Amino acid sequence: MRFSLKSAIKAAVLLALLILINIIGRLQMDTSVWNSHVQLRYHQDSSNLAAEIPGLFEDGKAPYPSNLSYFWQESPDISESLPEKYLEDYKSFCWYNKTNTTELLCLPRVYLGGFPKCGSADLFRKVTFHPHIKYGACKEHRWWSRYRLQHDWREQNNSVKQSFSHYLHQLHPQDINKDSVLFDSSALLFWQYEFWEERYAGLEERPYSSADVIHAITPQAKILVIVRNPTERLWSDYLFFHGHDSIGKEYPVQLGYKNLSPDSFDKAVRNEISRFRDCVTRKGLRKCCFDTKHVDRYDTAVVTLTLGMYVCSIPEWKERFGDQMRVIRLEDYSADPVGTLKSIHEFLDLPDMTKQVLEIYIKSHKRRNERSKDNKKLGDMLGTTRQLLNSFYRPFNEELARVMGDERFLFE
Repeated sequence: MRFSLKSAIKAAVLLALLILINIIGRLQMDTSVWNSHVQLRYHQDSSNLAAEIPGLFEDGKAPYPSNLSYFWQESPDISESLPEKYLEDYKSFCWYNKTNTTELLCLPRVYLGGFPKCGSADLFRKVTFHPHIKYGACKEHRWWSRYRLQHDWREQNNSVKQSFSHYLHQLHPQDINKDSVLFDSSALLFWQYEFWEERYAGLEERPYSSADVIHAITPQAKILVIVRNPTERLWSDYLFFHGHDSIGKEYPVQLGYKNLSPDSFDKAVRNEISRFRDCVTRKGLRKCCFDTKHVDRYDTAVVTLTLGMYVCSIPEWKERFGDQMRVIRLEDYSADPVGTLKSIHEFLDLPDMTKQVLEIYIKSHKRRNERSKDNKKLGDMLGTTRQLLNSFYRPFNEELARVMGDERFLFE
């Protein structure tokens, strides 16, 4: 049989196409297998506790302990000093001293809470520009959840427990008038319960929260709290505190201090996720949220993972204060600082300040606690670390968004 050259070429082309189709099919199959492997590995690395532990947030829906008898026993000087009622013509919660009837004493009208590296320092500075706001001797008095009970373990010179009278005088009541709105910007009010396990030996949970205390004493107080994307918060926290001389000099280099890098951060994140997963598996989420071993312990943990789990603490404050509480996202504040400040002024029933005045003030005062030049040289966290943290925090963000009824708290 004779074949023309044209027929031979067609046959060769057809054979080549068949071979190519077969190769493509194999590649697609291999790619599918690879993608499945990557997805499985990502799922394993993601440490999504909600997927691993059914009913992760169920214990958080049960009422929190609220046994204030422990509080009154710890601080008898508070009940002895408080009046039967506050002066009605003062915006802050004021009264005259029982032992010196000419001395005015006041408690804050507003508490500005937050979490490390969420912008509370900058927000405090901008909010307190309003002439009606007073805050006493310092930004963070830290009395209710720290100095009332014990000394600050980072400040060796401050070893004496502070009295209620000391706190009241630190608020500088002599500067208060009837229109003054007294501020306490102790950010740690929302999350710090250091060493409660030793203080309340035998109890499975802390017996009360700072929300219980503030609400019991000043039920009409207003609460502001600022949060941010928890993945970004953790990276910023790591860079700031671990590169900070006042912290780094106290603790060994092997914990990560003064030895910053994306790789060391990644290792620390994976270690802490593993530690926290083990805690939740044994104790449940709520108990681990406030476990001293995981919260604010820069001497034992290189990263403070739980401080980005805002849903651990915000719901109990929301339950106590309802519409008297506002939760602000750093992302929104950064995008529109003037609008955020005007909204806060309205929430606090303060006289309005013009947009122009606020813009001039903001432009003339740079942001507080921004990344240092040395930290900026480190660049960003590893992409794999970001994926891991985003996956880890996702169920906590989803639960916070559900509690707040606001999808912005998904931080997507």
